Amino acid sequence: MIRATMKPIALRISKKLGLKLNIRPSVEGSAQIMGSYPPYSELNIVGKRESYFIHEGYTHRDTPAYFNDAIYLDDWQDEVYRFAREVADQHELRSVVDIGCGSAYKLLKYFHDRVTLGVDVEETCTRLQKRSPDRQWAISDFSSDNTPRADLVIASDVIEHLPNPDILLQYIGWIALKYVVISTPDRNLYRNGTHHGPPSNPTHLREWNMAEFHAYLSEFMEIAEHFISRPAQTTQCALGKPYPLAIKS
Repeated sequence: MIRATMKPIALRISKKLGLKLNIRPSVEGSAQIMGSYPPYSELNIVGKRESYFIHEGYTHRDTPAYFNDAIYLDDWQDEVYRFAREVADQHELRSVVDIGCGSAYKLLKYFHDRVTLGVDVEETCTRLQKRSPDRQWAISDFSSDNTPRADLVIASDVIEHLPNPDILLQYIGWIALKYVVISTPDRNLYRNGTHHGPPSNPTHLREWNMAEFHAYLSEFMEIAEHFISRPAQTTQCALGKPYPLAIKS
């Protein structure tokens, strides 16, 4: 269930004061509290590699529903891109690849002065090319030999939609010259009774808690930071340095 985090009375007060408040949606749990939360004893259990380190007994969804992120602006994961910009400024990163860029609103909002490449499905790229022909767009193909390289790669809430997330992380290993910022929901912050899966969001195939996701990412990168970026939206975010991979033949 999605609800506005700001109550109507606060909106009326802000208007009288001439303030412009930034309202973002939040994730609310099920109406029944009992049984909606993960057991305390299982909050940080990590599963086996073949289950992407998600705990034993978890049910993964086989086929996701299609998710059109192009309709959103900065309602979700805005702070992930803001964090990525801070990383870019601190380490003087000049080029950015955004995998699953959607509307590309956040990409251009925070990286308008950088060399950028937005990666998404063909329909979205066609629309973005017409809207912003001065920018670079590419159809997502994680097996392509025509691999772009960039100082920084962003993959914001993409991995939970993929049947085989290994392919995404391997692809990031090829293209990220220095850093990757990656985010996904933290299953422990949901209160929907989905601890054992499948996810309540029909577009998600699986969801990790922080311990599981940390163990999984650690196979592909050195994790510099891992934190909850926006609790109200259940977002966990990680900054990593991909391990060197052999050059593609």
